[in-house]
Amino acid sequence: MQIPLGSYVLRVRPLVILVVAVMVFGCLKLGMWQWHKAEQKQAITHALADGRLNVLERAAQGKLDEPHVEALHTRTVKLSGHYLVEQSFFLDNQVEQGQAGFHVLTPFLLADGHTVILVNRGWVAGFADHQQLPVVETHTAEQTLTGMLWHQSKTGFQLGKPGTSWNKVQQVIDFEYLQQQLTYPLLPHAILKLDPAVAQDGFVRHWDVPAGQVEKHLSYAYQWFGFALASILIGVYQMLEKRQ
Repeated sequence: MQIPLGSYVLRVRPLVILVVAVMVFGCLKLGMWQWHKAEQKQAITHALADGRLNVLERAAQGKLDEPHVEALHTRTVKLSGHYLVEQSFFLDNQVEQGQAGFHVLTPFLLADGHTVILVNRGWVAGFADHQQLPVVETHTAEQTLTGMLWHQSKTGFQLGKPGTSWNKVQQVIDFEYLQQQLTYPLLPHAILKLDPAVAQDGFVRHWDVPAGQVEKHLSYAYQWFGFALASILIGVYQMLEKRQ
């Protein structure tokens, strides 16, 4: 089958059409998936801004699951409760202005008395003797923390699996391991990065803030839609021939 187009002719090739159809279908499906993720995060963000989504209330009800944490990524929140000092630990191999040290992370029991969120209190310098650990002070009284809610999606690479006993120094943030050590439910893949303006119990804090989650998913969606259009154009080009 041929379709005349001026000085060119479009020669229909079933194999080319099949390949293009598969490519377009896959690209559109992936694009719509990213689009729906952007809509979901936008709805949660609007609910938070309108006061219809209370972070602490959802956490107390056990409804602050990973999709909500991901949608609230980098949002500033306030949480009340107290630190669980015994489960505080040092995250190794953290560098600040060229100096090696640790991040101090401490579980924070929310005011509901049932839910824990991990708080990154900032960076402290290490010692030449790596076996020597910094001494940090932690207030255990009830308090309200302000910080950036961070979605920690990846555990990171570590040699071997952590044991069953509590390790004061850890190479990665392993939520599964941390949950085994805590008697309270730990918010999944959530970290509260303590606001630099909070002086009490905080250390050096220079948090990097990435691009917004909604914008990221929309840009991915547009890329997939662009790939679908490009597939169609390439397919047409492959079937287009100049008239003899």
